Amino acid sequence: MTALPLTAAAAKEAATEESDCLTVTGIHKSFGGIQALTDCSFVVKKGSITALIGPNGSGKTTLFNCITGFYEPDRGQVYVRDVSTIGRRPSDIVHLGVMRTFQVTRIFRRMTVLENMIVPIRQLTLRSLFTAAIKGDERVRAETLLEFFGLKGLRDQQAGSLSFGQQKLLELAAALMAEPEIVLLDEPAGGLNPVMIEKLAGHVRELNGRGVTFLIIEHNMGFVMNLCDPVIVMHRGTVIAQGSPGAVREDPIVLDAYLGD
Repeated sequence: MTALPLTAAAAKEAATEESDCLTVTGIHKSFGGIQALTDCSFVVKKGSITALIGPNGSGKTTLFNCITGFYEPDRGQVYVRDVSTIGRRPSDIVHLGVMRTFQVTRIFRRMTVLENMIVPIRQLTLRSLFTAAIKGDERVRAETLLEFFGLKGLRDQQAGSLSFGQQKLLELAAALMAEPEIVLLDEPAGGLNPVMIEKLAGHVRELNGRGVTFLIIEHNMGFVMNLCDPVIVMHRGTVIAQGSPGAVREDPIVLDAYLGD
């Protein structure tokens, strides 16, 4: 596993640091007359597996898009460590160590599994986009990650031929090719069967143990409560609660947001 992010020793050292990996401060975003986000603020600590939950339409994915440069907020700031991401393109934010996945899996269906693995790192430099051949170090890292996710035997198949769960694993594996410090997962367990969900949770735990920080949007509460700490709760475009899984589960404000009056 030498090509995965950070050695065990480095991960242990990173785990002792209480630094902020991602800081979101006062984010507002509207679309026409619809206010999608209002004064959203929270911090993701380095080395954590942080959940971002809330009812449908609460603004979670819109917030992800503001963090990763797909939307520009109307007001507020996003910092990766101490560097502002506001006004930067998504590709520039990747350079800061941020990668993400999407609700609807974004893979290149007519490319092979191995070729899909190379795309994220080719996007980091303009010149490499025009290099057709896969370099030796790229192949080694890609195959190591594919083996970690149980996909190495499928590396020469078209990505569109993979099962839905395998495509989700491929998207995550490809995101790790850029050696990100933090990975944002948008509903990673959505549509997966229980066996695949448990496998995914195991992968996230191991990657986190190697030093990768996660921020996860997810509706599967079993997945969240067994994997994530802390948990941040959004409702109607703003953060209404954050804390440990147990504290959030018993918070009357959170229960009211999910269950209604």
